[in-house]
Amino acid sequence: MDRRRRPVATVVAGLALCVAVVLPASASAATPSEGLWYFDRGRVQEAIDAGFDGSGVTIAVIDTQVNPHAPGLRGADLQVAEDSYCYDSSAQPYPTVSTDYTAANHGTNVVSMILGTGEAVGGTPIKGVAPGATVLYYNSMVTTSVGEGTDIESTCLQKNGQLIDGGPDSMDRYPSGLARAISDAVDDGADIISVSLGGLIDAADAVAKAHAAGVIVLGSLPNVGGVGDWPSSYNGAVAVQAFGADGQIQKSSYNPALAEPSPNLSDDVKISGPGLGIITQGTPDSWDAQQLRSGTSLATPIVAGFLAVAKQKYPEATGNQLLQSMIHNTGTKGEHEPEWNNATGYGAASLTGMLAVDPAKYPDMNPFFDADNEDTVPNQRNVDTERALLDASTPSPAEGPAEAAEVADLTPFLIGGGVVIAVLVIGGVVLAVALTRASRRQRHRDG
Repeated sequence: MDRRRRPVATVVAGLALCVAVVLPASASAATPSEGLWYFDRGRVQEAIDAGFDGSGVTIAVIDTQVNPHAPGLRGADLQVAEDSYCYDSSAQPYPTVSTDYTAANHGTNVVSMILGTGEAVGGTPIKGVAPGATVLYYNSMVTTSVGEGTDIESTCLQKNGQLIDGGPDSMDRYPSGLARAISDAVDDGADIISVSLGGLIDAADAVAKAHAAGVIVLGSLPNVGGVGDWPSSYNGAVAVQAFGADGQIQKSSYNPALAEPSPNLSDDVKISGPGLGIITQGTPDSWDAQQLRSGTSLATPIVAGFLAVAKQKYPEATGNQLLQSMIHNTGTKGEHEPEWNNATGYGAASLTGMLAVDPAKYPDMNPFFDADNEDTVPNQRNVDTERALLDASTPSPAEGPAEAAEVADLTPFLIGGGVVIAVLVIGGVVLAVALTRASRRQRHRDG
């Protein structure tokens, strides 16, 4: 069904961080150096030594504010959008860059999983899995405190749940900060979009636009099992699970509502990546200090980095073919037919597996997109709409300035003539997720 007609339940305030916990020394990785197990297990250095470090590939990271001056990011190809999509009470945008630990630690460590240069200041070097890639960085969430009483200006383009009057283009198809960032990332040339945030916040048309443009969208699963949130549960998105050095997925033991630790199972999971007991940069005391952390927030950019490295080796492969290769080459068993479960999805993402097989052999079809069910969000019609708009806004090589102007003039007509106009709902459409559940579960079981 059309996104305008989806039944609307209670509006739920926006995004949440997907880093789970800070681990004590007795946890799955005992020392900071052991927190590099993801780099060693993934045989990332072998790929880099062979010349495959993500060079020439562009990854968009959408997260909190970021500190590009933290150890491990200085000198990396990190291109930060100056203004965030989040506005203060006077409708002024927050800066994307911040040196405040509370505001920037999440985004800083997320992007370090991709671009970490290996620089260390009196500690263990944090190494990214695609250090040669270009990362376009967008801020769609502002955190002002952590822990009990967390204050998150998460929805963005809003303040305290209210749409800001005069917010830029607030009436268009991309009503949230997350949606705006995804749309801009597509326009700015991203090959892959990595989102380590989640919540019930409208970005369906923006994800449809990414699908139409052939851009891969990855989203972190919630760290407590159950219904995936957005964007991870969107049709065609890659919902990422986290596992540790022992190969086990994370437990939800930090959830006080659970009497016993339980696996972080989900019907939405598509792939798993290293995310438990990972070394991260900075503590509330100093950006030079380090600690071990866990969560799907760290697994998601690692998987994005693996895909970027594979794309560098096979530049003619489409995003869909890279996703096909990812699920056909999981774990350590070599190429195989994909098999899904609700713990790891199609298995552990394998950099060596993807590098070993040319993705061109696989069909150019997103293995996670259900094109036949109109109740999915976004559905095929949403993608077709976005594709038409992209085609209309892109002049053909033969067009001169006059023809290009005519094409540009056509776009408002298309929008006004029946192309989807976004409803200004910043928040959750809980029932829509439930309606898509049965369809996605059957699709997973069918492989």
